[in-house]
Parts: sequence; structure tokens; C-alpha cells
Amino acid sequence: MRNAPAAFFPDLIFGLTKTCHSVIIALPRANNEHSILNKIFNSQTSGGIVFMIQQILVPTDGSENSLTAADYAIHIAQLFHASIRGLFVKDVKILTGPLIHDIGTSIGGAVPYGTFNQTIRGVLESQADAALNLVEGKCAKAGIPFSREIREGVVSREIVKSAESCDLVAMGRMGTHAEWRDVFLGTTVEFVVRQTHRPVLITPSEFRSFKRTLIAYDGSSYADKALRSGAEIAKAMKLPVTVVCVSDKKDDALEKLTRARTFLESYQLTVETITKGGYDHAGGILEVCNDETDLLVMGAYGHSRIQEMILGSTTVRVMRATSCPILLCR
Repeated sequence: MRNAPAAFFPDLIFGLTKTCHSVIIALPRANNEHSILNKIFNSQTSGGIVFMIQQILVPTDGSENSLTAADYAIHIAQLFHASIRGLFVKDVKILTGPLIHDIGTSIGGAVPYGTFNQTIRGVLESQADAALNLVEGKCAKAGIPFSREIREGVVSREIVKSAESCDLVAMGRMGTHAEWRDVFLGTTVEFVVRQTHRPVLITPSEFRSFKRTLIAYDGSSYADKALRSGAEIAKAMKLPVTVVCVSDKKDDALEKLTRARTFLESYQLTVETITKGGYDHAGGILEVCNDETDLLVMGAYGHSRIQEMILGSTTVRVMRATSCPILLCR
């Protein structure tokens, strides 16, 4: 990259379509007194080479939501000439859970548990092939290289393990039977976001191309990655950047906005700054994240577990309240 700035985003460069209009970076109040600029400028990659996406993991169960995640993954893969790995996990809780055991041993004694278990395994194998075939078909149509992986175990844990050798995870908010669930996100999604150190793109039920991006920043090391990724996105797409700081202290907000402006202008970006008053970081992010936002980028779980217990996790609140795709960086 010619005239590359001093800091680079080492985990993810996320491509957007040329129809993008702007990037908005929300900057809630940082939790410490360290300079935002110092933290960001000190996190350079060796050799100054920006990390690129080469393989995207798409966990699938054959549901419409997982297929939408595949659509988003394909869109990104086309921009970065990346490949896609489809993953189906045979849920060990289905294979060995007490319900299956009880069913297998209580059908009038006619079907031994071992035989019933093998039947369930056969059904899951068929589901795996069908689900992965759907993703492979989409990839073939788009000209994207595709590979498949079938694992057996606890679904969320197997996704995290598989993600170790990928650059990005794209998964739907809900899987099969999502219409019967409540407003809370599936435990699989939340576990994966908490445990993996790969960026996770959480997708809604319907696909739409990116036209407006919101990037949230809370001062954590994870959010630093979101800020750097926002700068790289805007640099690559020649987009103006709006920086929004949520803080109960105006002077504090202005100081942080000045630091953020200095950092972003090192990328030769056009920067606009906005202050938002208050303590509610999630509320401030959601206020900016309206129907025109097609992608929200933020650091995952930037606060301590104690803060999350008392105040609630900003990450979870935003994930549950917004309907746009969310890219979470750790």
C-alpha cells in the first residue's frame, strides 16, 4: 500500500461495495487514561503488510438464516478473492442426549438404543450433505472456491475450533426454528463471539449490500481493532469518516475526538466529529445505527465481566436490538 499510515489493522480488512457513502465511527468514553493514539499507533504489524481475508468460515444448518450468512460471506469473498469453508456440526447433544436415549429405549422395546442412535446419525449425515450442498451451490454460482467440513461435538465449541484456521466467521443470528425463539440471541452465537479471536460477522435474515457503515468504539483493545478496521475501510474505499463520541463529560469527549481525528487523518481521510452525551453507550450506538446502516463494526465485550453483570454488555444489547449485520472484532 503506497503512502501507508503508521498503524495497520492486522486482523481484518473488510471490503465494501463502491456504492458505500460514509463510515461512522462511534466513540463511547474510554475506560482508562491512556491515549487512544498511543495505543493504536503502537499496534503496528511487522513489515507493514495489511492482513487480508483468505478464507471465510460459514457454519450452516441448512436454515434460511445460515444461507443468508453464506450470501454475505460470498459478497466479501468476491471482493477479496477469498475461499469459503462450509461447516456442519453434528450436535453431540442430539446424538447422546437423554431425550434420544429415552426415545430409543421406550418405543415398546422394539428399537434398541444402539440402532436408534445409528438412525439419528444417518439423518444428521443427510442433513449435513444437504446443508453444505446448498452453500456449495451458491459458491459455485458466484465462482468462489469452496471446501466442506463436518465435525461432531458441541456446536459452539466446534465452530470456535474450526475458526482458528480461518480469517472471518460469518453466521446467522438464529438457525433452525428461529421463528419460535424469543428476543435473545442464540447461545451458540454469543459463545462463539466470546470465545473466538477471529472477527465474527453476525447476519440478519435478509441480505442487502453495504451502503452505510457504523463503527462503534469503547476504548478497549478489541475496539481499537474496530477503529483501525474503520480507517482501513475508509482508506480503501475513499470514504469520509464521521466520529461520534458518547460521554457524560463534553470536554472528555472533545479530547478523545481530537485524538481520533489525528489518527484518522494520518490515513488522509476526511473526518467529521460528533459528540453524544450520556452514560448509555449501547443506547448511543443504537441511536446512530438506524435503518440506513447496512453494517455495524464494533469491538466485542470491551468491558469487564463485573461491569457487564451490573450494567449489561454493550455488545449483547446492541446485537439484540439492531437488525443490520454486525462485525465484531476481538
